[in-house]
Amino acid sequence: MVKNLKEHDSELFYVDVKDPNEVRRYILETLKEILEVLQRFEKFRSIRHEKFEKIQRIRTMLKEANRMMGTVKAKLPQTNLKANIARQAPSSKVRNTKDKKGKSPEKRPVREKTELEKLESELGAIENKLKSLT
Repeated sequence: MVKNLKEHDSELFYVDVKDPNEVRRYILETLKEILEVLQRFEKFRSIRHEKFEKIQRIRTMLKEANRMMGTVKAKLPQTNLKANIARQAPSSKVRNTKDKKGKSPEKRPVREKTELEKLESELGAIENKLKSLT
């Protein structure tokens, strides 16, 4: 073991870095770009997850609606008449964020930081280090 360490020490060599501040700046900028890519990926993952949840919710609602329509059709009498249904275009009402009493909607409770928020805080720290170098 001691012999192996001595051999390893003899193989060590050092490299002179001509402009350490420039190398450090380059590394920090690269880390910043990596964090930005990770942020975009995390946003993509969260959107994909939300999409999946919404599709699942719509599927269950559709199954429930189909089941209810089956029960309604079973309870209605059989006739040969066909009804003329006039379709109306949906009204374009502007939604107001305040309710009728003039109060704004309740705020959501504080939750744990997500992976995206953690990445954003790391990105902010790297940007502060870059500013201090210039």
